[in-house]
Amino acid sequence: MARNEIRFDSRQRDDRGVLEIVLRIDGIPLPELIDRFELDAGMQPAGDAYGGLIPEFFRFGPMEDHFHGRSTNAMGPKTP
Repeated sequence: MARNEIRFDSRQRDDRGVLEIVLRIDGIPLPELIDRFELDAGMQPAGDAYGGLIPEFFRFGPMEDHFHGRSTNAMGPKTP
């Protein structure tokens, strides 16, 4: 069975003065994996569209509920 390492890195964004959380899978930032997929799939637009999560900008209710797949009722009964 294949296993992947998932890690959350935090860094200060100097351009906005906020904390950013970047998910890494097997050491590769998730935005980079998304860019590769979009470019390889020929999607338009593609690449350089995603970044990390900025908790200060998070407006979907309790993050713990959000990341455990429970509705926060921020968008009705759906989980964003």
